[in-house]
Amino acid sequence: MSDQGEEYQRSWILYQYLDWWIGSEEIVDIRRKGVDIQENVINADKDLMHDKYMTGSRSEGFDMKGSDGDFMFIDRNVVVLCPDQMNSLPPNRDDKSVLWMRPANSRPGYVTLEVVYLGGQVNTEFHYAIVEDQEDQKDRYFLSSEKFKQNLVKAIGHILKISTETHGPAATFHACNVDMDYAGSFKCLHWPKEASEWVIRPRLHGWPDQSLKDEIVHDGCYLVPKGDITSPDTFLQWSISFATAERKLVYSLNRVQFLVYGLLKYFLKQISDTLKEIIGDTDILSSYIMKTVVFHAVDKTPCSLWQEKHTFICFMLCLNILITWVKAGHCPNYFIPTNNMFLGKFHRGNQQKLLHFLLNLHDMKWACLSVGTFMQPTIGDVVDRLCNVTHGRLSFLPSLSESERDLELFNSARQYDATSASLPVSLTLLSKTKTENNEFLAYVTTTHSLSNVAMDKFREHTACRGNKEKYKYLRKCKIFLSPGASVCTSPGLLGLATYYYQTGNYTKTLDICRHRITSFKICCPPINKDMKKYVTLFCGRGYTLFAKFKEAYASPIFIPHDCLYPSEIYQITKIQRGDCLPIPSLPYSVFLSFLYYNELGDTKRRDAAVLDLRIIKYDESRGSSVLDSVWIVHNMLGFCYEIAGDTQRALIEYRNSIACSSEVTQFMNNAKERIDRL
Repeated sequence: MSDQGEEYQRSWILYQYLDWWIGSEEIVDIRRKGVDIQENVINADKDLMHDKYMTGSRSEGFDMKGSDGDFMFIDRNVVVLCPDQMNSLPPNRDDKSVLWMRPANSRPGYVTLEVVYLGGQVNTEFHYAIVEDQEDQKDRYFLSSEKFKQNLVKAIGHILKISTETHGPAATFHACNVDMDYAGSFKCLHWPKEASEWVIRPRLHGWPDQSLKDEIVHDGCYLVPKGDITSPDTFLQWSISFATAERKLVYSLNRVQFLVYGLLKYFLKQISDTLKEIIGDTDILSSYIMKTVVFHAVDKTPCSLWQEKHTFICFMLCLNILITWVKAGHCPNYFIPTNNMFLGKFHRGNQQKLLHFLLNLHDMKWACLSVGTFMQPTIGDVVDRLCNVTHGRLSFLPSLSESERDLELFNSARQYDATSASLPVSLTLLSKTKTENNEFLAYVTTTHSLSNVAMDKFREHTACRGNKEKYKYLRKCKIFLSPGASVCTSPGLLGLATYYYQTGNYTKTLDICRHRITSFKICCPPINKDMKKYVTLFCGRGYTLFAKFKEAYASPIFIPHDCLYPSEIYQITKIQRGDCLPIPSLPYSVFLSFLYYNELGDTKRRDAAVLDLRIIKYDESRGSSVLDSVWIVHNMLGFCYEIAGDTQRALIEYRNSIACSSEVTQFMNNAKERIDRL
């Protein structure tokens, strides 16, 4: 076989491995659709002061180790105008504050924001960031990016009750082994003049196409609180962000382009430790720079280049672009090329060190994919091994791909924060679905919304006078819980079990709890033996997606403040209005059974339930996942010991609960108060 033929085959294997490792087109589409639905249902609540927009790797369709789950909050009560739009103030602006972009003493891409009009509804972080211009006598007021960031960090830290710090334009905190970034922003409905070149730029290869370009320009841009690090004064400076445009561009990449982008992200993670060692700075290159490299590469090359057999060639093309930029000391922002994103990053000779390092990697050719320790074995090692043992197309078992697809859908459905206000949106999404996957996601979202309507009805029944009026609301509550109960065991069916418990139908409560306790379920994230059992029991057997979801999957019960759930839950927590506590479904089922037996005075079976809860607590595969609040399991067991009269064991459980200090929901834990009381 010729050298070129061997190169093509090797690239073909690399492509297939990336397709499996990053996720098939169907898997990536599920992730993206999940993000889209999540944003739609969250932002459907008109009472919120912010829209929530997901940024970072996960919003683009990646789910690699260390993928960031970042969010941008867009203030609904603020509108930003470009300099040439001052004569077109938005109508009906009484409740909206109006800001005007002004030039900043910085490189292109940064502006200051003058406060033109102060609306009737102003967020605290906005209000306390307004400062008077001290350099002229015109009584002008500006919004300080530094003060806004500090206020945002304090506000988020106060809400989440955890340590939060600034990182770029965002407030950063660590939760569930993932760093989360929350950035505040303001919407500008118009395309900024700083990026006018992008609109008229010649596009020899037709990417992006005219319709996508028009859509991006029509959507405008955002302003985030980040100053130019090369400027002498960043106090008032805001960065122009194209977050929504970038996501649209990533979605428009073809399969090879997207996988090469993923390979670049992997490559950056692999070399990060070495960068820190030889340069002393891992931020000198970033995932955003890698995205910029891909955008420029796709913009300047024909689509015919991006084929499976050219996967490695396309990767090397991107590496060459990066090396050229490092050598020139200029990394052009894709939308504002005069914004050199390398400014302020190169000092003390680290430009030459970085250039030398990248050139060495380039000269290694295929071996550069075997550098680093972030992922073991490396992609290069895997490709070498596969080249030695296989010829032609790689294949994977159908049951494995089916289970991967199912788990991706289940996990996406688990994350929806649907409320009663989002019901019209979820119904609209459901009516427009055209695929089984999208129908599943939209329907599960709709049942979440209906369950929240049920919670509202349960709250309303407590304020009613007369049994007839109370019964009317309770009946509605059950009706709205039923769709969710028909879709999944947890939270759907367990929500209905809780309703039965609260209304005195203990037999049905126990039947549902027994079903949850005895049936096999996978949780998120699953462990390997769970997935093996799932594949054996449910894959390749012709089950519908809905049947598998109901029979095999269970996510936590989310307990809101002052709602349907037993009063005993509120006794062992300090949930306040606006809080929502995830409780592992299996321990909750056993706890509900304990309450039932205690209500009946059946001490024998009550004590047996305590023993079951104690066993489950130590069984990771049946108890809590790393994303759940484990401390609440200790509190439930401590409460059971209290009822049983075993004070010493109760104290041990409450102390163990406090020891789970790294959990993000720890601020809702009242174990210390229960210890003091005992």
